[in-house]
Amino acid sequence: MASDELAEHLNSLQRDDCYRVEKVLKENDHEVTEEVFFVGRNGAEQGPFVRKYIDSSIGLGLAYKEIFDTQRSGKRFRHLPHIYDYYNLGSKVAVIMEFVPGETLQDVVYRCDPSYGLACDLFPFLCDAVIELHEGFDAPVIHRDLKPSNIIVAKNSLTIIDFGIARLFKDGSEEDTNHFGTKSYAPPEQFGYGQTDERSDVYALGALLYFCLTERGLEYKAQKTGFKALAIPDGLRAVLVKATEFAPDDRYQSVQALKEAFLQATVGALAVTGAGKGEGVAVPMSYRHTSPDGQGAPSKPSRIIRALSGIPFEVGVVWDLILFLVLFLLIAASASLIIEPEPRSTLAGMPIVPRAIGVLCMSLLVFGAPLFLVSDRRPIRRLIPPFSKVPLKKDIFACVIAFVSGIMVIVALEVALIFLQGQ
Repeated sequence: MASDELAEHLNSLQRDDCYRVEKVLKENDHEVTEEVFFVGRNGAEQGPFVRKYIDSSIGLGLAYKEIFDTQRSGKRFRHLPHIYDYYNLGSKVAVIMEFVPGETLQDVVYRCDPSYGLACDLFPFLCDAVIELHEGFDAPVIHRDLKPSNIIVAKNSLTIIDFGIARLFKDGSEEDTNHFGTKSYAPPEQFGYGQTDERSDVYALGALLYFCLTERGLEYKAQKTGFKALAIPDGLRAVLVKATEFAPDDRYQSVQALKEAFLQATVGALAVTGAGKGEGVAVPMSYRHTSPDGQGAPSKPSRIIRALSGIPFEVGVVWDLILFLVLFLLIAASASLIIEPEPRSTLAGMPIVPRAIGVLCMSLLVFGAPLFLVSDRRPIRRLIPPFSKVPLKKDIFACVIAFVSGIMVIVALEVALIFLQGQ
């Protein structure tokens, strides 16, 4: 028996050595996620794949084994990644799975702006994805970490990822063994108030619906006031309230019931989008902005937006660095005008202090505002989370105000100079 276990362990180590690590995607105390490529004996590579190392000593990662075994039996899932391998490495397990291309729900909502139309596009398919987890296995798989960064959206697909803290429902258990989760999306019972079940994921789906409408995590103040916010149509307030009730018995008792309530509340808009009727798959890139009462045709994105929709995050970072360099060079070039202005220019007749103010206003406001407008704001929103709550329209408005203010300051200085020369 011991020799069999040793052979299995050595075989697992040999399988694990067949992968080359491209980069580490995520790392915490209990889990490491990597992008890897399989390297054959002849040196040829296949991939990319995702490899996870999960601490199995505290009971994590069991859902991956369930999904792996079920997929090996021949069952296919529409909204779950394919798992190619699962093996033990002592106190941890390794999972090799499909690398799912696309954007996270967090990036999609940022790029499209939160809206009623976007919620109508996405939410029925979010429900379908979680229904697969609850109904596609012998025992329901409770995800327990449904949040925007764990939903991958592409043109023709929506996929749930990251089942590290997911668990299999155990009938008769009073509470979960491990209490993990993301505060803004996890229900109270996930932190010691009872056992998580399908209704726990119902709560998280309610939080995700709130995110699609507001680009915010679930807020206690919003729950307390019954979600009386302008961004949330009346019909959806009742859905949000019931989905995120404190007591599981007061929520929708299944994701299917939540989906049906959502479809009923948004019947006008969904008649336009076709969502929830089994027609194709999610197409969240349509940028539909239907009015809350469902009237009016959905708007289409411009060609520029379509062209920019698939830009990777890393490319956005490089683009922002280029824009910052351009702004720096413009400021450096303008600084010389403070010290040595052209003899015939307006600046030459100004004292050095107003001259410096004029040049800096021209550089920062007149040049900086347009450059910020064409920048990729995902990096700054990740570095400074409060910026993620500022919608695109306010960004544009602020840039226009800054640009106009810079022009006005320069004009005011020139008028002041003309007045002083006339004295």
